Amino acid sequence: MTVLTAAVKPCIEMGMTLEDYRKQQKLSYKQLAELLGASHATVARRWCLGIDHKDRMIPAPDFMERIVLVTDGSVMPNDFYLKRMA
Repeated sequence: MTVLTAAVKPCIEMGMTLEDYRKQQKLSYKQLAELLGASHATVARRWCLGIDHKDRMIPAPDFMERIVLVTDGSVMPNDFYLKRMA
């Protein structure tokens, strides 16, 4: 019987942030809000803020589903919770 002694690092495939998607698609916050059905550009902007920003908001489940659909899976729910390494 072979025993593995090397440490195994977990591999987490990181998607893109909503901010990355917005920039890639050349969308304003207003356009992003309209695309996702959000009430105001400020709401979409707050979804795009970094994980440590004090004004950051996590989208509600119904908006999270729209984000996944609109971005064709490029932005997933976990992408709002995982901290990115600079």
